[in-house]
Amino acid sequence: MASPIQIILNQENFEEVRDAGGGGPKKDFFAQRDDDFRAHKRVLVAQLDEVATALAAQPQGQIGYIRVILCREAWAKSHRPLRSLFRPDRIALVGGGDLGEMYFEACPRTLRAIAIDIAGAEEVTRLKPDPSSGRLIPHPSMIKSEVGGIDRIELYGPGDRRRFSVDEALNWLANPMTGSSYQIELFEVPPPRSQWDAADPARQRLYATFVEGLAEIGHGLTVQRLQTTERDQPQLSLRLGRSAEPATVRMTLSPSGDRKRTRDLTPFDPDPGRHRRLLAFLDHHPLVRRIELPPILTRTIIGDRLSARSSSGPNRVRPDKATLPNRNTTRTYPRIGVVDGGIGASLSDWVIDRWEILDAGDVDADHGTFIGGLVVGGATLNGTEICPEPDGVEIVDVAVFPDEDKPRAFSSYYPDGLSQFFDEIEYAVADAKARHGVRVFNMSLNIQHQATPDHYGFYASRLDAIAEANNSVFFLSAGNTTPQGLRSEWPQDETQALVALASARNDGLLMPAESVRNVAVAALNPPGYSDIVAFAPARYSRRGPGLRAGVKPDLAHVGGSGSPQSPHGHGLFSMKPDGDVCDGCGTSYASPLVAKTAAVLDQSIEGEISRETLIGLLLHHARMPDVLASKTHSSVARDLAGFGVPPSANEILEGDDHQITLVFASRVRRDQQIAFRFVWPPSMVSPDGKCRGSAKLTLVSTPPLDSRFGSEFVRVNIDAALQQEDLDKQGKLHWKGRLDPVYLPGKSDAPTIEAERIEHGLKWSPVKAFAKTMPLGIGKSSNWRLFVGYLTRAGEQIPDDGVPFTALLTISDPKRSAPVFNDMRQVLNAQGVRIEDIRTAARIATRV
Repeated sequence: MASPIQIILNQENFEEVRDAGGGGPKKDFFAQRDDDFRAHKRVLVAQLDEVATALAAQPQGQIGYIRVILCREAWAKSHRPLRSLFRPDRIALVGGGDLGEMYFEACPRTLRAIAIDIAGAEEVTRLKPDPSSGRLIPHPSMIKSEVGGIDRIELYGPGDRRRFSVDEALNWLANPMTGSSYQIELFEVPPPRSQWDAADPARQRLYATFVEGLAEIGHGLTVQRLQTTERDQPQLSLRLGRSAEPATVRMTLSPSGDRKRTRDLTPFDPDPGRHRRLLAFLDHHPLVRRIELPPILTRTIIGDRLSARSSSGPNRVRPDKATLPNRNTTRTYPRIGVVDGGIGASLSDWVIDRWEILDAGDVDADHGTFIGGLVVGGATLNGTEICPEPDGVEIVDVAVFPDEDKPRAFSSYYPDGLSQFFDEIEYAVADAKARHGVRVFNMSLNIQHQATPDHYGFYASRLDAIAEANNSVFFLSAGNTTPQGLRSEWPQDETQALVALASARNDGLLMPAESVRNVAVAALNPPGYSDIVAFAPARYSRRGPGLRAGVKPDLAHVGGSGSPQSPHGHGLFSMKPDGDVCDGCGTSYASPLVAKTAAVLDQSIEGEISRETLIGLLLHHARMPDVLASKTHSSVARDLAGFGVPPSANEILEGDDHQITLVFASRVRRDQQIAFRFVWPPSMVSPDGKCRGSAKLTLVSTPPLDSRFGSEFVRVNIDAALQQEDLDKQGKLHWKGRLDPVYLPGKSDAPTIEAERIEHGLKWSPVKAFAKTMPLGIGKSSNWRLFVGYLTRAGEQIPDDGVPFTALLTISDPKRSAPVFNDMRQVLNAQGVRIEDIRTAARIATRV
């Protein structure tokens, strides 16, 4: 019998006052190492004096920016030097870089005051009796603890701002696809000149030297502010053109409704001297945080560049022609927006609307049509083992990406570069959502920059903001390697597979797949080839982790073989614009298969389910391919396939009698926590109270983000736990967590410091997963609870309207004998818990 997913309706009954705790104790990082601490203090004081002297002498005034780098053991919130040395009433925290790196705005007077405090920290280890054991333990002052946690203090300087040469810049900017503009991040953008009088003289000088210095670069310079969210680092576009017009420096944003392409670009000025002068100015100005070359967006089609080899070929049969289902206008279908370069006439029956800004001569519909063919007729063309969803999807064709073979076409549509391209996506998504209810979008386009661990990319941030504003989800390709970067085919031997991965280079995730509000998809091999491992990572598929915290890619699906074999090619089939059958490979083609499952889920559930629930359903039910499921591959699997491959929407929504999946969709609000108490299914509780079975918990949240803080851009950590009632040594009742993070190396390696909690426990990740199988039973009580709480970064507040989240909990019987579904329904009904089939819950629930 089908046992559908149940959503808990009366979530408000389980909110309670948050137990904030007292934070961690002060730690003496130099306990019993007094001589080392004296030396450490001297080094920090000297570093502060050096930075203060440099700021006092800089021509732009005495305001500058410093980096405070913490030692690995001091990354936790409770160890940060923000309560005494770098407290908010003394110095402003303005951002961060890698984990444990804090950026402050500073002036010489403040730095010298901090140096005096550091010099005054006690140099002898203080001890006090431990209340529980009576033994002597370190008891440092606040200042000593903070000083000990600091590794070094540095001036933020030219070497931090730019990572390319003038020659590299000239070669890159000469490509019209770039828009020929530098992209500049600022610590602060100067306000309109009419407001400068509100600032102190030092800040006025900082503003003036920046604006006037740009103007002095002279003719042909165009400076324009780019659209960012309130919490993003301010961004400027700087372009040197061959023009007699004086420099145009525009620090204010253009009106949000202005989307006309109203200006033609002047020819790019390749004069090395002018670029050298501009970059030297930017390198040394304190307001500049980062100077980047503009990214290039591509479809990264790899299949066309690979040569086929002779083989016995796949066991599957290549279809002779594409036989698509006829669209029935009297029924409803799942809907997907395809963000690409256009969809051909062969799929016109299934295209319900087109966002058309491209002239006919600038349309290249091959890539978009292949994607469209997969979502419309994938099961017919490839079989249900690869495409498990039924054929038929209505498409909104978001044709915004012009033909790559015409390099100047992109700049003619988007003279302000990639930022303007994402503006167009924003308009198109809002229109498709408003007019057609489309919430699932596939975007198999990648920026040819690898995601970096310490930098939440500008364009990932833009996509995240678009998705959140429209309660939608983008499904993004993880990116393909270059032909030169292809890994060898996945071997049958597990050890050889690890060796091959270790030797691979330049195969990291491509931007904007580091997006945290959306879903990145990697590619797997198709089944049916005699000499290619089915469902192993495709040799071209790029891997995570992308950013430090979290799992990227999120999911994986079949993307075609990277070793084509004649006559069947890549083993993934779709259509050309003229309707002919073709084959191809790429993460571009894995992504729409996941997007289709999401669209079917969205259609199958009444009302508008939350983004968190839609993503959570996919991740919670995903299964790691067998080839990656062994312990040997546990350390690499998540970077290659994320949480695995999602099953069909029908399989997700309908379980069996031996399991139950509960969905808790709510918000964590300030000073509140969620504690959902329940009794374990009686059929899996032994007479002595031990509870057996399996449990899996997945949490998806939408915390506030702030790109100014680098790797620490997630500002609120939402956490969840499945806990069992237990007695401590004193006989006092407490709750004990019973699940392990799914990517924890092992119980003996349980995380003990912040760095390990981030890497293995996914602390600060918006997505978390936990699981455990208890075949012999555990504990002595049948009382359990699902707990959801939060932790903020130092100085951060949870938003007034809380943080939305969805927690999915599956309890099952591995023996497939216990009536878990009926047991839990009876238990929950007896407790007064209101539950409903998720597919119809929107009739009576405000949030699903």
